[in-house]
Amino acid sequence: MSTMAIRVRPITQEEHETLERWERTDDVVRYRRARILFLSEAGWKCPAIAVALGLHVETVRDVIQAFNEGGIDAITPQPRSGGRPPRHPPEVAEAAQDLVSQRPSPEEGRASWTLDCLAKAIANRFESIEHVSREAVRRLLAARGIVYRRTKYWLISPDPRYGLHKRQRDRLLVMARTAADGAAVWLDQSWFSRWPYPFRTWARRKAHPLVARRWNEAVETTALYAALDDETQEAFVRWADGQPDSSETIRFLDALMAYWTEQGKRFIVLFWDRAPWHQSRQTRDWVRAYNERAKREGLTRLILCFLPVRSPWLMPLEPIFGWIKHQMLGDRQFEAVADLRRAVERCFRQRVAEAKQRRDAVWQTAPATA
Repeated sequence: MSTMAIRVRPITQEEHETLERWERTDDVVRYRRARILFLSEAGWKCPAIAVALGLHVETVRDVIQAFNEGGIDAITPQPRSGGRPPRHPPEVAEAAQDLVSQRPSPEEGRASWTLDCLAKAIANRFESIEHVSREAVRRLLAARGIVYRRTKYWLISPDPRYGLHKRQRDRLLVMARTAADGAAVWLDQSWFSRWPYPFRTWARRKAHPLVARRWNEAVETTALYAALDDETQEAFVRWADGQPDSSETIRFLDALMAYWTEQGKRFIVLFWDRAPWHQSRQTRDWVRAYNERAKREGLTRLILCFLPVRSPWLMPLEPIFGWIKHQMLGDRQFEAVADLRRAVERCFRQRVAEAKQRRDAVWQTAPATA
């Protein structure tokens, strides 16, 4: 191997401009080749350039020699060939995609396709193909963005009129949000217990944290009524004296409407589920009598909106209640129900305050809509 020093020949003005552009590009290959030539022009030897750029010294010599002989064109990176051409035509990939969108035949005795079953089915579709490997099938599907995934449960509402009820909810929600003298309010209840809840915590990989569970023991529970303002995310909460029923609901509604009357709203739209005490005749009669009195005395009017049956994803209070039980209460045990109530109220207000900050940040960055 020759040890004679190799230096770059004089670089023309036009070549200088091209190499300077290469130095400012994101292409690492062009950047390194430009630096090699400029450092060689500055008097650096090939071993020193190799150390500075983290390259092999023969790579540096090859770049300089190629430039000296052929100029910029000789060191310009060329596109790669793209590797070996595909073994199977696009029709095979289309057949694989078509098969995975269907269920296997009853003869397969399976609910889903395996790679071996797919390979056999594809080979049977094409007379020109005797065998397709399972790895080839996997790659054909992966190229089309199809991978083997575990299914997830997707809750659906059994309400036969789900679409109608959801459209009614959306229409009333838009009306309440756009009216200057109106407000949208979400109302729900949840039970809380003094005893621990299942929770997540840090533990060793094979060590499962344990939570004591009591048998045949009366557990003290208490129910929280909560009404969440859709705009401000402020919560109006009251604890039920006993089991939530029509009487407890009416007492909460009476206090809630007094609060909104003080706020000066002409009406509120109250969104809640179809619990028996929400739909009872006693509750409906109270709402009807209250609206008649509100019309005479100028109080805030109450408009009810019942959500579809078993649709907790439409109620923003559901995840708040769940978060409090599993994240903040966890394995804590309270001496008295009063201690539990104070902890829940503190966690509730903290949670809705954080939710308002996140929502306001999203709304500020979201594009304006007509």
